[in-house]
Amino acid sequence: MLLLIIFAIALAFTSVGRSMVSLMKRTRIPGSLLSVYKMFLLFIVYLTMIVAFGSMYLSLIILDIPVLQEGQVDLTHMTLSPLSKVQSVLYFSAVTLLSVGYGDLTPIGIGRWIAIIEALIGYLMPAAFFVTTIVDYRESSKL
Repeated sequence: MLLLIIFAIALAFTSVGRSMVSLMKRTRIPGSLLSVYKMFLLFIVYLTMIVAFGSMYLSLIILDIPVLQEGQVDLTHMTLSPLSKVQSVLYFSAVTLLSVGYGDLTPIGIGRWIAIIEALIGYLMPAAFFVTTIVDYRESSKL
C-alpha cells in the first residue's frame, strides 16, 4: 500500500512537471497574441495540477497522516465516504491553486507545506503564461 502511495505521489510530481514544460513551449501561430490552443493548454495544466495535488492530499489521508481539517476535526478522523474524501481534497486543491482559499478546509502538518507549494505554483503560472505568450508574439512578429 505504501509503495502504491509513493508511486502515486511520484506520478503526480511527474505530471505537474510535464504540464509546466508543455505550457512553456513556444507555439508558432503567426499573427495571434492569444490562441485557443494556448488557453486550452492552460486549462489542461490547471486541471492536471488540481488532480495531482489532490492525489497527494488523498494519499496522505489514506496513510492516516493528517493534512486537512474541517473546523477542529481532521479529515483522517471523519467518517466520510471515499467519494466525499476525493471531493474534499479536489475542492481544497482547486481553491488553493486558483485563489487564497476560503478557510473552510485548513491544511495542517505536512499539508501546509504542500499547500504553500501549490499556491506558489498557482500564482506563478499565469505570469509564466503571460510572459511566454508575449515573447512568442514578439518573436513571431519579427519574422
